[in-house]
Amino acid sequence: MIDRPTLRQLEYVVALDEERHFGRAAERCAVSQPALSAQVAELERRLGVTLFERARTGVRVTPEGEPLVARARRVLAEADDLVRAAGERSGEVVGPLHVGAIPTMAPYLLPVLVAEARRRQPRAELRLHEERTGDLLPLLRDGTLDLALLAGPVEGDDLAVAELAEEAFLLAVPDDHPFAGRSPLPVGALAGLPIVLLTDGHCLRDQALSVCRLVGTSPLADLQATSLPTLCQLVAAGQGVTLLPASAVAVEARPGVGLSVRPLRRPGPSRTVVLAWRASSPRTDHYARLAAALRAPVRAACRP
Repeated sequence: MIDRPTLRQLEYVVALDEERHFGRAAERCAVSQPALSAQVAELERRLGVTLFERARTGVRVTPEGEPLVARARRVLAEADDLVRAAGERSGEVVGPLHVGAIPTMAPYLLPVLVAEARRRQPRAELRLHEERTGDLLPLLRDGTLDLALLAGPVEGDDLAVAELAEEAFLLAVPDDHPFAGRSPLPVGALAGLPIVLLTDGHCLRDQALSVCRLVGTSPLADLQATSLPTLCQLVAAGQGVTLLPASAVAVEARPGVGLSVRPLRRPGPSRTVVLAWRASSPRTDHYARLAAALRAPVRAACRP
């Protein structure tokens, strides 16, 4: 018979990995530090693997322990899903609902999602998280997040993905720029313009770079922004031009901020807004219905 670890031991391991300190992990788990330390050591004995490197400066997971700690997170997520499945037979989502969104969508589309989720699932306790795509997807897969609002496509059969809207990009220029106006521009008009982008790690940067390659232009290499509001402020200050998602226009290009936005002729650059969750989640039906209800308001928010 397999000598199985307990769920409590797995909780200790995950807490220790995240806190990197026995004392903080014990406080988080509401146990004494010696008790947590003993249980982690017992789990290591059962598995025959040293999960953590102990040092005076703190604790870190070993290379051999990394995949096992990741699997512990997934086991805990599946256990939580089991409890939720039993408790939600009434059709309601009860308890914490962790929703993530990428930074270039969070300020503009999360309010739409929150309003609809609260209307449909009033007993859900919403917890909102803003992460870049590369950080958000692992959190979704290991159960830290329940839902994620991001740009498609999303790879992997382990995730269910519902398309919500196709969102156009608009050209954002300073108010006094020659291209300031209302009529659509051809995409080729971007050639030669000083395009300012976000820093590495933002999927909006990758999408803008593909447009740059399409029209044969190079973005500014020595001027990048860490957020969409900063990017728009740089453009308003005359440091270049950029591509702005339609959902961000009402906030970032509102009257008085010094920005003018110009649509690009179809088929112009765009991104696909999607809602994703673990395909194994017992809440799949709830999430699919939420996605269906979100399509109309998200499409309205993404309309140029």
